[in-house]
Amino acid sequence: MFLTAQKVGAVVEKEYKGESLTITLQDGPMAGQTVPHVHVHIIPRVKGDWANNDEIYPEIDKKEREMNAELSKGAKDKKGVDNDERKPRSLEEMTVEATGLRPHFEQFEDVWSA
Repeated sequence: MFLTAQKVGAVVEKEYKGESLTITLQDGPMAGQTVPHVHVHIIPRVKGDWANNDEIYPEIDKKEREMNAELSKGAKDKKGVDNDERKPRSLEEMTVEATGLRPHFEQFEDVWSA
């Protein structure tokens, strides 16, 4: 899983003009996991995105708590984004992004065609 995160991270960093990466994993509810499956967050970073680099962790925790509260309330109106500033993307926008990134992962085509 972490070898894959490194490969994906290298592409994400390059394509989104990151200078570094923050890679996080929450496994279990006490670790802040709100979706019951293993997943890795790969966050491209640039100088100055947080005044103190470690400030990203409380922000991640805050967003996880907010999402957990929404899920606990059974919110039906959640639009599928993790903060109010980020508008939901359309299927077309996500398709364009995925199509642009896919050539970087052609060596894994056999995984997607199975």
